[in-house]
Amino acid sequence: NAFAGMGVGIPLQIMHSRGGVTGPQIARSRPVRLFLSGPAAGVIGARAAALAAGESEIISLDIGGTSADIALVSGGKPLLRAEGVIGGFPVRVPMVDINTIGAGGGSIAWLDAAGGLRVGPESAGSEPGPACYGLGGKRATVTDASLVLGYLDADYFAAGTLTLDAAAAHTAIGETIAQPLGMTIEEAARGVHRVVNAQMAEGIRLVSVRQGYDPRNFILVPFGGAGTVHAIALARELDLQEIIVPRHPGVLSAAGLLGAPIEHEVSAAFPHPLSGLEHATVKCFCAQLDQRCGALMKQDGITDSEQIIEHFADICYDGQSFYLETPLDLNAPDPLTRVYESFRKEHERVHGHSTDNPARIVNLRTIHRGPTLKIPRAPEVAPASPRPRRSRAVSFLDHSQAIETPVLHRTALEAGDGIRGPAIIEQEDTTIVLEPGWSGSAEASGMLRLSRE
Repeated sequence: NAFAGMGVGIPLQIMHSRGGVTGPQIARSRPVRLFLSGPAAGVIGARAAALAAGESEIISLDIGGTSADIALVSGGKPLLRAEGVIGGFPVRVPMVDINTIGAGGGSIAWLDAAGGLRVGPESAGSEPGPACYGLGGKRATVTDASLVLGYLDADYFAAGTLTLDAAAAHTAIGETIAQPLGMTIEEAARGVHRVVNAQMAEGIRLVSVRQGYDPRNFILVPFGGAGTVHAIALARELDLQEIIVPRHPGVLSAAGLLGAPIEHEVSAAFPHPLSGLEHATVKCFCAQLDQRCGALMKQDGITDSEQIIEHFADICYDGQSFYLETPLDLNAPDPLTRVYESFRKEHERVHGHSTDNPARIVNLRTIHRGPTLKIPRAPEVAPASPRPRRSRAVSFLDHSQAIETPVLHRTALEAGDGIRGPAIIEQEDTTIVLEPGWSGSAEASGMLRLSRE
């Protein structure tokens, strides 16, 4: 009714943890599948942005005020995990594999008992927020450090809707970090960034190296309000060569919601050894799963002809207690032999070894997906008050002295334009820090591609 009153004539849809959407009736009947659905929307948005730029191998990095959500997309598909832990309780439903760490713009910098600098996981939140918000916060945060280093414009934070208090940021970092450690305020601010960047880099390794992927083969897609502030420092830490900045990083999760397809998954236990298993038995069981999943799709208004269907088998070696989800092509010649070989390759990638030992199926799964919607490109809107190209002193982490750095608005970059670092690129929902040794190019897709020179 509220939507109808606003003139929105589309049905309500709700994101679930696999990265698809469903109607409220089905969401109500399967609430366990809604865990971590918000971060999943960001991954879907990052995937769409990467595909628009012609890339399918990415690491998505969503940095907000309290956390950093990190995920990996390979072959245009987000990595999934079979289960997660919510509030200490195991949740055994497939979900986008997102590693969340307590590192964001509001993360508080503090000194431990040994005098070591720590950042997070405690956050100042939005109230009182960082000291520079001027709402009563006294403890130094990552955002305060960003302001001290010159990354942020105190008069143009959130397009000027909030004026930051630079003096309060200097005071907070000076009193809580710099003075106890006997260093300058700028050195302390650099230290805050180095510590939080190291934490986020380790989080990226956990979703890549831990899964058998080399992060150097992926492109970083940063978003959220603070993702592009830290992106190049993280790329340098991980030896990544390219970064794709979406057109509107601060609202990319919302864009992911708009572009997510209607999707449903149904699985059931199927404990059978692969050896001697009949193809017809597997096909018959999958047909039953397809019937159940198809009924859910029809409830959401997706006809049979519109559905894309995929099958998977959870497989493990005999004697193992953990399994790997493996694609199952029922229409391929000798599908059970092929799924065994695919399982061996997956086992090699994830665990670093595989054998010819007998394996067994634990579960069978069917995924039904509706058409993927194309996220409409938002029209370019120049700032209400055009901001002239200017400059300010910026302290980059790999330079001991501040550098006078040009500052421009992103709308000043047209398709085909290039820019060399150092530079600060501002827009309404974020700030892009282009370090020395990196260059940027504006693409016709609306994306900004940053490359190591």
